[in-house]
Amino acid sequence: MAVNPDLLYPPIELAHVASVLEAEGHEVFIHDSDAEGKDADAAFLAICGHEPGFVVLDSSSTSLERDLELAAEVRNYLAVPIGILGSQVSYTPDEIFEGDKVDVVIRGEPEYTVRDLAARIAAKEGFEGVAGASWRRESGEAVHEPDREKIQDLDELPLPARHLLNNQAYRFPGIEGAITTVKSSRGCPLNCSFCGYTLAQGLRFRFRSPDNVLSELEDLYHNHKVNHVVFRDPIFSTRRDRVLDICNGMIERGLKIEWQCETAMKVLDRDLLEVMAKAGCRHISLGVESGNDEIQRKHCGNKVADHEQAKSVFVACKDFGIETRAFCMIGFPEETPEMAEETRRLVEYLDPDQVQFCAVTAYPGTPLYKMLSDGRDFNYAVMTGYRALEGNEHMTAAQIEAKIKQFYRSFYLRPKRLARELAHPRRLLSKFTRYLTLFKERA
Repeated sequence: MAVNPDLLYPPIELAHVASVLEAEGHEVFIHDSDAEGKDADAAFLAICGHEPGFVVLDSSSTSLERDLELAAEVRNYLAVPIGILGSQVSYTPDEIFEGDKVDVVIRGEPEYTVRDLAARIAAKEGFEGVAGASWRRESGEAVHEPDREKIQDLDELPLPARHLLNNQAYRFPGIEGAITTVKSSRGCPLNCSFCGYTLAQGLRFRFRSPDNVLSELEDLYHNHKVNHVVFRDPIFSTRRDRVLDICNGMIERGLKIEWQCETAMKVLDRDLLEVMAKAGCRHISLGVESGNDEIQRKHCGNKVADHEQAKSVFVACKDFGIETRAFCMIGFPEETPEMAEETRRLVEYLDPDQVQFCAVTAYPGTPLYKMLSDGRDFNYAVMTGYRALEGNEHMTAAQIEAKIKQFYRSFYLRPKRLARELAHPRRLLSKFTRYLTLFKERA
């Protein structure tokens, strides 16, 4: 279930895979049920109607059960190999095979693994030796091939196959018109204990050249008529010089694109933010995570070591017309209620335009998951990040959720803040609706 029905991102992972397959001469199509407003039955008919020789499904934690059911139905009807990709299945392939619903799990970066699997299928050969793949023998034995090395030169990948998507269907709350996502880099050296970005992308920062990124932006702007972009890089401004080249290139090429990104405060400064704003940056999401120094060092990549420098970033964003959102988390293993209060005080001091409080969630494969799993079973379907799955030694799950609600009220009901929010009633209504949605029971 989506937290916000007004948010719909394109399946950019599949678009990247599709472009590589097309470059190899394969005929490819992408079906996106969410974009088409169709249910699982309609997805089944759409997929089978193309009579493909190989089907690959993207997956997420909350939809995994439904994804696997659809995979099984398609597999039974078409009798062709079915693959599945996604950060969770990369780290739980044995569990995925238990129901005998898919033939192969694509682990890690998918582009070249899917390419090699498709070549094997076309040649009527088996999957043995395909790096990054997990598959099963006829005996039922699971075979986990070695991990595939990360793609070192991201510029060698073709641009995503957006001609296979309904690009006008994707949307973001508060933005009029179509949006899309761009991945201009991969990997993050910060290695936060809870973060799923590095599961497929790794810790080493790898980036596309400014010219390569600008080519994709030109394709979006001129060929697909999309002028709202969400950069999905883990830490967009890791390389300051690269960001400056991208921004200056957008200005020089007349790309009137409004865009947003996620990054860390310690890799931003006032001069860089001014250029980003001139190039169309309208929103930045920033990882605050925790106001406690110990938790920052142990779990959060020490992204907020200097509170004054962090404050200067939020002030500069406000000066240049860039809206800010602060990501915060409650319920780290060692966190006491007093430590959580430090997070509340810090985010109120930073005073972003928006704040998002989440319950700490141990996604499969993350360092936090390895720290906490200890043989326990986790219900992946409720891993939304908006409900506490369990407590820690200092707070119960109910107490963590109560803290989150309390902190939302404390942040938005401050007199000065409330006056600012009342000046924008439509935006306030949107935030209030989203706040209520966060804590609805999910089936």
